[in-house]
Amino acid sequence: MATDPNSVTADTSPALRNPWLFVPLLYFMQAMPVTLVQEVSSVFYKDMGIADGNIAKWTSLIAIPWSLQMLLGPLVESTGTKRSWIIRGQFLIALGIVATAFILQLPYAFEFSLVVLGVTAICSALCNIATDGFYIAVMSRENQAKFVGVQTSFYRFGRLFCTGLLVLFVGLLTRFEPLPVSPTQGQLITLKPATAASVTSGTNTFAKDVQIELKGGKLKDQLTGLPILSWTRPAKDPTRPLGWFEVEAPGGMYGLAVDGRGQMTARTVSGDKELGTLFNANLPQQILSPVESHGAVRPIAAWTIILVIAGLIYSMGYIVGRKLTPESAQDVPVSEPAQGDLARNVERTLLLVGLGVGGFFMVNSITRLVLHSIWKFSGADVAGKFKGWMLPSPNTIIGFDPLQNPIFNEALQLGICTAIVVLAMIRSRMVLKGTAMAESFSSFVRQPGFAAIFGFILFYRFGEAMVSRMSPLFLKGTLAEGGMAIPNEQLGLIKGVAGVAGIIVGGIIGGMFISRVGIKKALWPLAIIMHLPNLLYLWASIAKPAVGLLYVVDFVDQFGYGFGYAGYSVYLMWVAQRGQFKTSHYAIGTGMGALGIAVGGALSGVLRENYGYTGFFIGAIICTVPGMLTLLFIPLEEPPTPMLPDQTPETP
Repeated sequence: MATDPNSVTADTSPALRNPWLFVPLLYFMQAMPVTLVQEVSSVFYKDMGIADGNIAKWTSLIAIPWSLQMLLGPLVESTGTKRSWIIRGQFLIALGIVATAFILQLPYAFEFSLVVLGVTAICSALCNIATDGFYIAVMSRENQAKFVGVQTSFYRFGRLFCTGLLVLFVGLLTRFEPLPVSPTQGQLITLKPATAASVTSGTNTFAKDVQIELKGGKLKDQLTGLPILSWTRPAKDPTRPLGWFEVEAPGGMYGLAVDGRGQMTARTVSGDKELGTLFNANLPQQILSPVESHGAVRPIAAWTIILVIAGLIYSMGYIVGRKLTPESAQDVPVSEPAQGDLARNVERTLLLVGLGVGGFFMVNSITRLVLHSIWKFSGADVAGKFKGWMLPSPNTIIGFDPLQNPIFNEALQLGICTAIVVLAMIRSRMVLKGTAMAESFSSFVRQPGFAAIFGFILFYRFGEAMVSRMSPLFLKGTLAEGGMAIPNEQLGLIKGVAGVAGIIVGGIIGGMFISRVGIKKALWPLAIIMHLPNLLYLWASIAKPAVGLLYVVDFVDQFGYGFGYAGYSVYLMWVAQRGQFKTSHYAIGTGMGALGIAVGGALSGVLRENYGYTGFFIGAIICTVPGMLTLLFIPLEEPPTPMLPDQTPETP
């Protein structure tokens, strides 16, 4: 039997008799890397000035390891104790979080941090498998049932900590105080008209003293609440002539400076940007004292601080958990691997990972080349409609531009990925032939109604997953981009509190609804309620509502997701019980669904960059239709035994 050098006396350990000492900590820590990689990374990449399309595509890709847990399970079960996997995995995850924090300060921070977060995701997936297996192995059936609510609750607390508190503290660190501006030579500062009558007559409101603050994506006077007008060109149409326009904050703004002649300069993560002047006269001298206000730290520095703190908290959990997580006589490998079995398991897993990742980029390259061709060969009057489909220049591969040509670079990526897929397929057929893994996959595909089941798995969550991936970027997006310009402190409350509350309540009610009416009658109401709230984000992108209403929008959207996910989870359990490989079939189904969501995440970036946020939300709503149509064709015969759902989704 494999042993762990960090052993404690198994059967006499107080922690083993009292799961309260280790279960809450294990599941709080399980949530942290999942949430940081899949959700929080989108926020700090947005603060770094990364384009929405790249954020959506790459954060979807590095989330794939959690969908491959079905392939990584045999490694954990047959090699060493689950406790040893947990301890070593947590150590590597702590290193990954801290390393990401410091990488944000380096050149090519986006590319290098993606690599580190991707490795962290792999370690987290392995650790998740070991944690769940350990929970089952060392605890009695009575305690397993007793603590199932505890593990779920502390997982959600971990998610709330990351999406709520961490994002909130970044917002507090980067928020700059209102900037007092007082001209000394009789000049007045122009504000937006305060009444409907003044708007009609073309008059403005003037002020001698103002306190300039950033609110709702605009510079406003804190004293009157009116937007500041500057002598400039509008951010949305810089080709227009100079005039009095409201000042919209550029992306990544963390400070504001006003010089002696009233010229305003925004401090942003990508450099200083001129915002126009408070006066339109050609003044020969200073009329006010230069002033500047900015947050306590720059956004990237704030994220470094917060991620270091998150890494230290996770490290403390690792140190405490290493002492409190018991070793048990029941925590043993399923079977000692024969000579060469470990190497073969690793090879099989890597081959399937290569197929998934290589296939993802191969399809991505084919799609981009086809869309670029449509743009290229469209008529002059039509090409403008497809301009967003053209390949970017430079079209980099992992941050590099090897062939100095967008089309050649895309073709190079297509060739490399096609070769990887072909070689992986050839080798996979050799190493998987005759194995239980191969039989579990083939039996899943051979089951009656597989085409409809596959369509359901792929498309049921597709549209909602797209909205979940893009909604934080929409909330943070500048007014010029069509976003809501929500600061991080409010985003933490909207996503971390209202959103998490919505998904919890929705999941609980969804599970109760299924248990009362049965999955066959519940599936259509579940699907409708899951997708209908997407209309709220479409409305928000058009109406630009007050911030308070965005709490309601996200709560309702996440309530619908939690409610509808209960049906997805139960149906996969139902499908899994149709064959011999119940556990494997459930894992295969969830894995396929997660891979589909990765594709949806990449598509969401394309839609956003081509058609803006409103066009994206329309596209996401259209993408819900295929999933709804699959409900007409999926098999719904009664399962052999009743099941209860895992009521809320823990990963997007």
